Amino acid sequence: MRERVLQKKCTTHLNQLGIYFNNNHGDSWGSRGTPDVTCCINGKYVAFEFKVDDNKLEPAQIIHKKRIEQNGGLHFEIRTFEDFVDTVRRL
Repeated sequence: MRERVLQKKCTTHLNQLGIYFNNNHGDSWGSRGTPDVTCCINGKYVAFEFKVDDNKLEPAQIIHKKRIEQNGGLHFEIRTFEDFVDTVRRL
């Protein structure tokens, strides 16, 4: 499964649950390494980065992850739809 397909399935799930989210499309106007999706779940700032196969976080993505966590937010690297559903359920 491609990252884009995984991301679409996950944002559809968030939409069905009525969870506010922002789908951050990477382009020349955005900040490099910004998480794929940011949302608010039960009053918590949550960021999701979608990866498939053996893809790893890029250095700029690691910087964003650290900054989010240092400021009390949550950051998750999601590899499967099942992992995503379980993570959202726990939150």
